[in-house]
Amino acid sequence: MTAADRQEPLVEVPAEEAPHIETWLSASVGAELDIPDLGAQGLTFEGARLLVAAGKPVGQLMYRDAAGTVFALCFIQSDAPQEGFLRSDIEGFGLVSWGAATANYVLVGPSGAEELEALAEAAATAVDA
Repeated sequence: MTAADRQEPLVEVPAEEAPHIETWLSASVGAELDIPDLGAQGLTFEGARLLVAAGKPVGQLMYRDAAGTVFALCFIQSDAPQEGFLRSDIEGFGLVSWGAATANYVLVGPSGAEELEALAEAAATAVDA
């Protein structure tokens, strides 16, 4: 088996542990989380991990599409959530950010991915529910 044949783990906690992920990341980040089901948009939830940005914990939910492209939905606690959606492309990455309740979110995918805004809107609807 070559390195190209082996698929390394994408996440710390697999999707099968979704209830644990929601509890763990909500407590760690300090903002409630319901994992968005993006299956209707062609994404499969793979699991989650915890990161740090700006000295604060960040929850990262990982998804893949049918072609194997990885998309990440990250969230961080915020006392002043961002209003509206903001799209940007930075060095090969496409990002759509928004805020809701007590968190800011960013959906990360490939630069130029046309579906990124629609995916972000679907995720925003799910996390606001």
